Amino acid sequence: MVLDREWETFQANLPALLEKEAGRYVLIHDDQVVGVWDTQEEALEEGYRSFLLEAFMVQHIVADERPIFVPRELA
Repeated sequence: MVLDREWETFQANLPALLEKEAGRYVLIHDDQVVGVWDTQEEALEEGYRSFLLEAFMVQHIVADERPIFVPRELA
């Protein structure tokens, strides 16, 4: 699946993210945590700016959440 690597990276980093960044939004590309933003919109903007048409994931940092997927046309 397209975002498997990003999801695995999120899960591996979730304990540390919850400890320091709970409630914010993380941007992940491949196996790299790129950064954390206060809003989903800010994280998506950075993802599109940095990675253009490459796959990336923006995820809300909470203990139990499913992946967020926003098609580029809707963002």
